Amino acid sequence: MIKGMRWLVVGVLMAALAGVCPAAAPVIDVTVEGVARQSLALGAQGAGAGGQAFVRTLQNDLARSGWYRLTEGAAQVRVGGSASGADGVGESLTVEWPGKRFSWVRQAADAAQARRHAHELADAIVGATTGERGMAQSRFAVVAKTGTRRDGTAIEDLYVCDYDGHNLRRLTRDGAPIVGPRWSPDGREIYFTSYRLGYPAVFVADAATGAVRRLAAFRGLSTGAVPSPADPGKVAIILSHQGNPELYVMDVATRRLTRLTETKLAAEASPCWSPDGRQICYVSDRSGSPQLYVVDVATKATRRLTLRGGENVQPDWGKRGIVFATKRGAPYRIALIDPARGEESLRFLTPKNDQYESPSWAPDGRHVVAARTQGREVSVWVLDAAERGDPPYKPFSGAGTQWQNPAWSK
Repeated sequence: MIKGMRWLVVGVLMAALAGVCPAAAPVIDVTVEGVARQSLALGAQGAGAGGQAFVRTLQNDLARSGWYRLTEGAAQVRVGGSASGADGVGESLTVEWPGKRFSWVRQAADAAQARRHAHELADAIVGATTGERGMAQSRFAVVAKTGTRRDGTAIEDLYVCDYDGHNLRRLTRDGAPIVGPRWSPDGREIYFTSYRLGYPAVFVADAATGAVRRLAAFRGLSTGAVPSPADPGKVAIILSHQGNPELYVMDVATRRLTRLTETKLAAEASPCWSPDGRQICYVSDRSGSPQLYVVDVATKATRRLTLRGGENVQPDWGKRGIVFATKRGAPYRIALIDPARGEESLRFLTPKNDQYESPSWAPDGRHVVAARTQGREVSVWVLDAAERGDPPYKPFSGAGTQWQNPAWSK
């Protein structure tokens, strides 16, 4: 373990970071020209476990962001210098852009903290050079299936990890089937549906401590809870306490319910909010097969979004549109649709013969995490939703475990 580290970074950035301190000697410089997919040269050298972890993590973060083409030659963005560990020395980051300069000072005790600092720097570089939000500091919630009981029920638990698969931690230990995990907007809690009581009910897990509480007790089933990005005190939820499963919005403080759908011969499922919190996309089989619908929360006006395909399920709404799993004469694929234009805008993000399910948007609004099935293996994969984006990649794997139902923190 390293007792102290110093990383001195000088950057030509186009956005301010907080915390002005006396200037330090420059060793890492970032020079920016233009936007979009820029060439980037990372020449930083890492010494010791912490320094090497810092440089390795920073390189991985910048490559996976999708905004850069890493090169060893001349580049629009240059990152060079050193990251080293020395006893009793803290971390000092100096940032420069035309006419301005400040230093950012932090303490780093070990390689794990070095990785966190690299994530922070990567997101800062993405924000400054592209104007986009980074994803390096985000996390996954994911369900691990480790077996099946004699009665056929799955043995599953909820886990969290960094977006690159590091720091995997188990949150639940009851082995009950879990579906539909969704993060709170502040990233502190995870809403999920569990069968730990023998029937589907909604629970909330503290992402840091693993403490689990039941959201609310209703007669019948409760599933698919997800808080509004505009008002976390409002939760979209599917309840059957008045008959068949319907879509409601619940005020968490008062438990007051607002019913948004009334389809007596159908069932609703899998709600997700629009980024502004004014609309909800959900699944209903009122047409005879699972399709996507959109409802205005204020007026309750509803419209059908998908018109083709035998099954359209598991939607998630981001700034680029709605991603969902669709079955159209092939295994489930991940598709992207513009909610304003409908089917004419639909674009597939995965190949025809590869099965992907449970898509969830990254906080950068560009990447999507999904579960891919290959034979008996189910694993987490990351997709790039940009036109001519990067190929899919698997951030982590685990032998003997099926990793499914991933959800990306926002």
